[in-house]
Amino acid sequence: MSHETRRAPPARYRVPSANESARFALMRRMLRLGPPTEEHIARFRDTLYDGDPLADAAARSLLARPTGDGHRLLARALERGAQNLPDAPPALVELLRSLEARPAWVDDDALELAARVADRVGRSGERVLSCICLTGGYRSAAANKPLAFTGALESRAYRRLAETSKFVLDLYDSRSLARDSVGFRGAVMVRMMHAMVRVRLDDDPRWRHDDWGSPVNQSDLLSTNLLFSTVFVLGLRALGHLVTRREADALVHFWRYVGVIMGIRPELLPRDFPEACALVYLSGTTQPPGDEDSRKLAAALLDVPVNPDLPRPLIALDRRWRAAFSRLVLGEQEADELGLPRGPWRWVVAGTALWNLSTELARLLIPGVAPTLARRR
Repeated sequence: MSHETRRAPPARYRVPSANESARFALMRRMLRLGPPTEEHIARFRDTLYDGDPLADAAARSLLARPTGDGHRLLARALERGAQNLPDAPPALVELLRSLEARPAWVDDDALELAARVADRVGRSGERVLSCICLTGGYRSAAANKPLAFTGALESRAYRRLAETSKFVLDLYDSRSLARDSVGFRGAVMVRMMHAMVRVRLDDDPRWRHDDWGSPVNQSDLLSTNLLFSTVFVLGLRALGHLVTRREADALVHFWRYVGVIMGIRPELLPRDFPEACALVYLSGTTQPPGDEDSRKLAAALLDVPVNPDLPRPLIALDRRWRAAFSRLVLGEQEADELGLPRGPWRWVVAGTALWNLSTELARLLIPGVAPTLARRR
């Protein structure tokens, strides 16, 4: 569908000033955020109908091929280069050529620093990814609708967590996100998966564009990118990790480049951590509340252990810890919308944060302790 003529936002859109929960009011005060700018608001309001034209054209050409053939062709094109495959459709060649030149602003030192932060926080990163980034993303009833249409709200939670964790790990392990790296190829594969979902649902008469906007639209892609960069930093800090401003900027920079690879328009992505925080605030305050699909997704994810090797009694206790961590960071209203259980475990989470803070201080203040801590994570 063509979106060249800008139309009124879909019914899902919320005006930020009228949709500020207690959690986002606290965030605004703690981070000293100024009034939202019209340009920042437009990044979410005016992109709800926008897809990814290059990837969408490539997806349509691959979906027209026999079942399974398109995926195999994409994998070969990423490995060898689409220009070296005579049967590659022109739309796929154009997409991959658009990614050959790195943006001039990409800083390899910043990418490496971001990867080192991810290495340093170890298991805490996995917990923030599951309890905050993924669970928090499920709060938007509209953004969840593509998952609901697959019919896999509850049955594929373990697979979604495993695939997302591997995707993020591959990105950080690729360090500079070189064209031939596993992380780069994985980002393009996810971009094409999004495009295939988008073109299928765009043509599905059950998809309610006037209510939800386009499936997997630019606004929702930006919100997801912010979850993995900025909300990840906020979650780590809540868990006692000392992430410096320079490190936070590096993580935003890392995901800015990942966002470009994954088809987010470059002008939408934040350039530094303060701008990213302002966009996180708007991402949250322009979203509709959760619905039954949101609650099913959150419950299914909560039932997936972060560490399945733990004894069963510890897995049950860890489930309570993760619910408390989600509730502590996401906020009471948001946690209630997701149906997360209540309980006194926030004090255990606070104890975990104090322990992490003590190890972080030891890393900074005691010479030679950093390698020992890294081996224990």
